[in-house]
Amino acid sequence: MKKMSLLLIMLGLLLSANTVHASSDYMSYESIELASGSFLSDFSSSDYKTYYKKVNKRRFMGWRTHEVNRSVKVTYITETLFSYYNNGYTPIDYEYQVDYEQTEKVSLSATGSVRVETKKTTPGFKNNLDSSLKLSSTYQSQSKEKEKINLALKIDPGTQVDLYIYGEGKISNGVAQRYIFWFRADRGGYEVFVVTTQYHRLEKIKI
Repeated sequence: MKKMSLLLIMLGLLLSANTVHASSDYMSYESIELASGSFLSDFSSSDYKTYYKKVNKRRFMGWRTHEVNRSVKVTYITETLFSYYNNGYTPIDYEYQVDYEQTEKVSLSATGSVRVETKKTTPGFKNNLDSSLKLSSTYQSQSKEKEKINLALKIDPGTQVDLYIYGEGKISNGVAQRYIFWFRADRGGYEVFVVTTQYHRLEKIKI
């Protein structure tokens, strides 16, 4: 009965093609790992206290910034598309089809009174913080690729097969403080996450 149910599920997946889009919304990823440093969401109050000292020197107009992490490598799994195992005695033939669209994207985060401009066609921070961070070239490096993936494999007895979307990216973050006529107007943290590559990864493991 279990084998019959599994075969019906596989048949349904085979008949319906899926479309997968790259995403830079790393807060919703299944897992994500930073090679070094920390995410903006992990900055503690003591971290902010230390970093703000780097931008406290007053200026007539504009931003002072302190970079904590720049272009740190990130690896992640956005989601697991399927995970099946064969607890029977004979191999199971399986086919899977997916329409895959990969888009390099930029995701911005901010804390305090630093704000993200949501109405722009390209990502950006309010009050011209982008120019102070010199990130405009990062925003321009966007590309789009489309491909159709067809998989045919055997799930051997005592074996589990996992298909998931694996990706890599880069994180830059820090703190910023804006001055108007020598007075502090805005202060907070910023973070820029760039998706550089994303693809399907298939793993077969013994259970």
